[in-house]
Amino acid sequence: MALAQQHSDYWAQDSVSMVDKVIDNDYELLEELGRGSYGCLYLGQSLVTNHYVAIKVLSKLGLDQEELDLQQLEIDIQSSLKHPSLLGLERVIHEKDHVFMVMELCDQGDLFDFVMNDQQHPDETLVKSVFGQILDAVQHMHALGIYHRDIKLENVLLKSEDNDHDATQFTCKVADFGLATRDRYSLEFGCGSTTYLAPEHFDDASGSMDPYDAAASDVWSVGILLLAFLFGRNPWQEATAADPSFAEFKRDPSVLKDQLFPLLSPSCAHFLQGVLALRGEDRPSIDQVKEQFLQLDLLLLPPGDDGDNNQVDDDDDASWCLDQDDYSRIPVDIPNLTKSANKKASFDSAIFSAASFTTSGMSWSDMVEEDFQRDQDSYGYSSLSSSTIEEEDEDEYDDTDVFVHSQEKESWWL
Repeated sequence: MALAQQHSDYWAQDSVSMVDKVIDNDYELLEELGRGSYGCLYLGQSLVTNHYVAIKVLSKLGLDQEELDLQQLEIDIQSSLKHPSLLGLERVIHEKDHVFMVMELCDQGDLFDFVMNDQQHPDETLVKSVFGQILDAVQHMHALGIYHRDIKLENVLLKSEDNDHDATQFTCKVADFGLATRDRYSLEFGCGSTTYLAPEHFDDASGSMDPYDAAASDVWSVGILLLAFLFGRNPWQEATAADPSFAEFKRDPSVLKDQLFPLLSPSCAHFLQGVLALRGEDRPSIDQVKEQFLQLDLLLLPPGDDGDNNQVDDDDDASWCLDQDDYSRIPVDIPNLTKSANKKASFDSAIFSAASFTTSGMSWSDMVEEDFQRDQDSYGYSSLSSSTIEEEDEDEYDDTDVFVHSQEKESWWL
C-alpha cells in the first residue's frame, strides 16, 4: 500500500477520535476543519485563556528520520518568522506519534474565497492595503533569507479587527510554509502552484538545469497574485510556450494590458511588466517591488475610461471591457476560475508533510493526494475569454486544475 494511502486511511479513522482531545493540559481540539493524507487542521481553544486557535496536527507515523527532519524544517521556519503580516505560530507540542502546531486563527477565511465570494469589483483602497501587507510579509521573509515558493491567494489569510467584520479593516497573514526554503538558489523546479510559477520552472524556459533564484520566483508569484486579486483570474494556466496567453505575452509583454487586462492603469501595467520580466535576473527585488507599488496612483482605469486600447471593429467577436461592470475581454484563451456549487471544508497545503519526498524524488509540489479528489473544490481551466466566476455542475467539471496542488483544498477555513 502506498504511503499516502496508508496515511489517508489513518486520518480517516483517527481524525474523529482527536475531537475533544486535550493537549498539554492547555488546548482542546473542538472541531475538524480539514484533512490531508499527513495531517488534520482543527479549531482549538485554550483552556487557560479561552481564546480560539487553529491547530495543525501532523503525523510522525511511517516517516523515516530524513522525512522527520524535513517536517521539522517547516516548523523551524515558521517559528523563526515573527511579523504582523505572517501567520503566527504560538506553540509546538510534540507527542510520540503527532506534532501539534498551535497557530493564530484567521476568522475571515483566505483571499481566494474573498475574491470568489465577497466582491465583484475590488475597492482599490482595500487592494492596496492587503497587497501592501503581503509585500511587507515577503520582504520580511527575504530579509531573513527565507523564500516562500508558494505565494498565491489561497495562502493569504484574512483576519478582522475588533470583530467588526468591516472588509476595509482586514489584517492579512501570509501562511503555509510547507514549501519554504532557506536556499536562495534551487533545483526544485515546479515547486509551487502552476499558475503562479515563473517561466524558469518549466523545461522550455531556458533549456538548462541551472538553479533558479527563489527570491525572483517569489516576485513573479506576487505579480500573478495581484492580477488574480484585481480580476478574479490568473493570466495563463502556466508560463510555457504551449499556453496561448503566455505565448502572446512572451512575444509582446504589452498584451498584458492591451488584450489580457485592459482595465489596468498604464502605470500599473508598466509596474507588472517589470515584476513579470521573463528572466529572473531582470525582475526587481521585493524591496524594489514594494517601493514601486507604493508610488502607483491608480491600479485600474476609472469607470467609463476605456483607454486607447479598447476600440474594436464592429465585426470583432471580442467583447472589450469599457467599464468596471463588464469583465469580458479578449480574443485569446485564458484560464478561468470556476467554482463548484458544492464547496467543502478546507485546509492548507502545509498539512502535507515531506513524506515520499526523498523516496520518490518528487518535489513537495508533486505530493498530490488522489484519495481526496472527491472532497476538494472544483476549480477548472476554461478556454472562455470571460473572467467572471461561474457556478459549474459537477458532471460538467473539467478536471484540468488551475492549481498544481490539484488534490488539495484551496483554502484553510470553512
